[in-house]
Amino acid sequence: MSDRKKTSEELEDEMDRLVQWMGTLGLQLQETRRREAHAPTQESTSEQGKHKALLRRMIGRRVLITVKGPHRGKEGVITRHAGDTFHPVNWYVKLPDGSETRKHKGSFKLLPLESTSEEA
Repeated sequence: MSDRKKTSEELEDEMDRLVQWMGTLGLQLQETRRREAHAPTQESTSEQGKHKALLRRMIGRRVLITVKGPHRGKEGVITRHAGDTFHPVNWYVKLPDGSETRKHKGSFKLLPLESTSEEA
């Protein structure tokens, strides 16, 4: 390196190049963070598997509504979850009259699964 002093124009040009390079690095960092945030991790994949298993187990199950209210004592069928995707505590229940109501998991009792094979 030479001991020559840089002019103000040379310093401004160098600063402009550095600012442009920092901007490029900033964009690369944002893109990398976005990709990492959307990449499924082992833990999230496991959570999704548990959620899908819960949905398969619950949807289509017959229930008896047990809380006080207009639907108490009615049987219904769980049609889908309501609310939080990975920790569903509320479910939509289709009633015999065709209407659908949202119920908390503590407001109904699961009825026994019907046997798929007919007993004679």
